[in-house]
Amino acid sequence: MMLGHLQSSFQEYLMHGTIKTMLPQVAPDERFSAEKRLKVYFDSYRIRLMEILKLDFPKTHTLLGDENFENAFHAYLTQHTSTHFSVRYFGQHFSQFLATNAPYKDYPVFKEMAQFEWAVAYTIDAKDAPLINTEILSSLSGEEWQTLSFCFHPSVTSCVFAWDTPQLWQHIDNEEPARPPVLQEAPIRWLLWRKGQRSLFRSCTVAEEKMFESILNKDNFAQICENLLDTVPEEEIPLTCAQTLFKWVSEDMISSISS
Repeated sequence: MMLGHLQSSFQEYLMHGTIKTMLPQVAPDERFSAEKRLKVYFDSYRIRLMEILKLDFPKTHTLLGDENFENAFHAYLTQHTSTHFSVRYFGQHFSQFLATNAPYKDYPVFKEMAQFEWAVAYTIDAKDAPLINTEILSSLSGEEWQTLSFCFHPSVTSCVFAWDTPQLWQHIDNEEPARPPVLQEAPIRWLLWRKGQRSLFRSCTVAEEKMFESILNKDNFAQICENLLDTVPEEEIPLTCAQTLFKWVSEDMISSISS
């Protein structure tokens, strides 16, 4: 019980700065006060978490700049203390924080960049699963195609961006001269996934976006085609669907098929 009390007191101090219950448990030292010695751990904890946030959101850090990013970190930590045993998940609410807190919410590209960077990291961390190949699709008859359903690989995710966020991410990654973000004529969905050890991403056409949503809804091939009637000329729909699916399979995005 004494160890448990010590641990909970120390955790409460590290996370919230509550020092009253922790001070009496610190052995006296003639050189430094208990407050100063505890402050070393208090500051180190925050420095380490800020380093983690910078590693998880390097391009967001670039957009915000050092001072604004540090201010955002301290405000974020106040609202979202680290509760998981792994610091990998500390930044999971950062994009939402930027979207809802001033002054960051006045610049939506901050939220989008954080969302994009978290999605990229997700593709690497996602569970693995078997993949199908194009030979399997090629071997199917026309009748078999009609009732075929598809399942994405666990690493596949998507984001919708109003700004040119992925292009801006690439621009910063290439260390090109700073430029402002560009607001697009309409929001665009991007797909992100893992191929081998690489994280890949690509924007969607309107038809691809509808196919993506159909697969998430567990629609079969016939239903996927039907959902494109207001987007693609009717006579082109089967070929459009088949070509897109072959492309997704070749890019390691499809984990399984079923009839």
